Amino acid sequence: MTIKDRLGSVAEVGHWADSIPFHYEYTAGIAGEAFLRGLVDGKILAGYCRACEEPSLPARTYCVRCYGAISSFVEVGPAALVRAVTSTRAGEGEQGGVPGGAFAYLTFEGARGGMIHRLLGEAAVGSEVVPRFRPRAERVGSILDIQGFERRS
Repeated sequence: MTIKDRLGSVAEVGHWADSIPFHYEYTAGIAGEAFLRGLVDGKILAGYCRACEEPSLPARTYCVRCYGAISSFVEVGPAALVRAVTSTRAGEGEQGGVPGGAFAYLTFEGARGGMIHRLLGEAAVGSEVVPRFRPRAERVGSILDIQGFERRS
């Protein structure tokens, strides 16, 4: 059954063009901002819980173990351990410009949690990798300030 069959005529179906004006801002928050500012400086920062004496990624303003406030951040890495790997076949220009490739879940020694990022070159589960940062002048405080992680040479 077509729309015409249901409604009797296509002329009965109408539309209008309009927009909903709104202003949307989302901040990274205290912990996110500390993490992103660290990337500009070529560092990976984790939130540090003084009560549990443990850094955690992603950086948060509270500890997921004891729910205590986190107000300091510590550098982790740069070496990370590949814990899981996946790949995508999306090509350059597809999926909103996201190139295909391999991605990994990475953990850092002594830190709870981890992060997901692009793998550069060959790396398998259990491999030790390090971040390759964009040149300092090109960093803007984005997760993409890290081009990806590659095997330590």
